[in-house]
Amino acid sequence: MNKSLFSSPTALLVAVAVSVSVLPRLASAESGRPRVELKCVSIGTGPLLECLVKTQHRDGSPLEGAHVTLGALMPSMPMAHTIKPARATPTGNAGEYKGTLVLEMSGVWTVEVSFSTPVKDKQTRNLMVNECRGTARCDATPAPVGVDAHQDHTQHGSHKH
Repeated sequence: MNKSLFSSPTALLVAVAVSVSVLPRLASAESGRPRVELKCVSIGTGPLLECLVKTQHRDGSPLEGAHVTLGALMPSMPMAHTIKPARATPTGNAGEYKGTLVLEMSGVWTVEVSFSTPVKDKQTRNLMVNECRGTARCDATPAPVGVDAHQDHTQHGSHKH
């Protein structure tokens, strides 16, 4: 005889109690997600991408003692570029971490900010990374929505000074 798991009122009550007790934990895990502000500058024609990550708990207090890793991929060619992840280290200011990625070209990049401690989380930001003259520094700005990174590859001759 094939009985449903919820064939008895007791089984149904247990299932409802379990689902209700799990839901608040999931909601609190989401609300515990850190706030992340990411500011990056590209350096030279490599380009190197130097990033400052400012982190906060949801209550606004700095997220200290975090293990932060930066990664990058080019959305238009996700399998073509292998960028070595970089550990972001504390700057000395509460909740701030700094790391440098070695990119292979300018264009639109998705920068990943991963936390392994005290919370597990990954957040991403799409940035327009420009080449700079010599060892100059250029802001990596948020990528406009809908920009095709392939189009950006054709603009290697135009440098931001």
